[in-house]
Amino acid sequence: MIDVTAPLRLSLAGGGSDLPEHYERHGCRLLAVALTAHGALRLAEAPEGVTVRAFGTETRAEHASSHPDPLVRAALGYFGIDRGVHLTVESDVAPGSGLGGSGAFLVALATALSHLTGDPLTPAAAARAAFRIERALCGRPVGQQDHWTAASGAAIELRIAPDGTADARPDPELYEALGPLLDHRLLPCAPPHTFRPTPLAAQARALRGKRDMTHIQSLVDDVRKALVAADIARVGALLHEHWTAKRAVSDAMSTPEIDRWYAMVRDHGAYGAKLVGAGGGGHLLVATEAADADRLTTAMAAEGLTRVVVGTHPLGVTAHREEGRA
Repeated sequence: MIDVTAPLRLSLAGGGSDLPEHYERHGCRLLAVALTAHGALRLAEAPEGVTVRAFGTETRAEHASSHPDPLVRAALGYFGIDRGVHLTVESDVAPGSGLGGSGAFLVALATALSHLTGDPLTPAAAARAAFRIERALCGRPVGQQDHWTAASGAAIELRIAPDGTADARPDPELYEALGPLLDHRLLPCAPPHTFRPTPLAAQARALRGKRDMTHIQSLVDDVRKALVAADIARVGALLHEHWTAKRAVSDAMSTPEIDRWYAMVRDHGAYGAKLVGAGGGGHLLVATEAADADRLTTAMAAEGLTRVVVGTHPLGVTAHREEGRA
């Protein structure tokens, strides 16, 4: 039996620059932090077939190549495993949350499968493998930040060179600052439904054209400085600038409903906000004074938005193998 956990993440600044469509021309810099919300999986050897239990459903196939889940199918193929696997998958949030769930799942799965083959991956190698599986093998228009944050834990500055080489640098000072902010002044809020995958694809298409994330990248140092100083008014102003710039990349980044939510939180005293995720949904990250947090939470609840109580997490992907069993 192999048990693996990997944290979800909160994207803080520079999101979108981790897409190859951007970093192959301009490089990438972004800030992200691992959360106490996490994904977990248990892998057990089975006499035959491939079975996956996740989110209340079970799927099964005789061989990996015929399993209906494309991520599972691609991951098993990547590690040369054809059958004899039983997976149980759990997550603190539903798919499509905008908190990097699929990236965390693949980092955990790559880690588990590497243990099964007898050649365990380091966290960095698991991040690289997970990104390759999701992007190259499954064709999803994703970037690298979800995989690297899930692998690394804590707070990181992710840099990616034009050749795709990634460097996740720990930022202890930023990590220490974020915990108190997430308690009362930096509020992740879940919408009543999850986002569609269309905006991420639209964003990638836009980046293949003349648009880019250079302005968003330019905000990274200012966002970090404001977060470390706990200057929530400045954080809010920068989140607003970040979101405005991201919306300019693609019309698919927002919807009339999201625009209404955004105007509502600003009308109720928030300094600013941005959508965490590809756009079109995800979690709304709202910056406000602690004294206004409860009133703002009530106003958001009337619109179907739920404040998510979550903290920062110091660890990345972790695995435990029960001796004598797989």
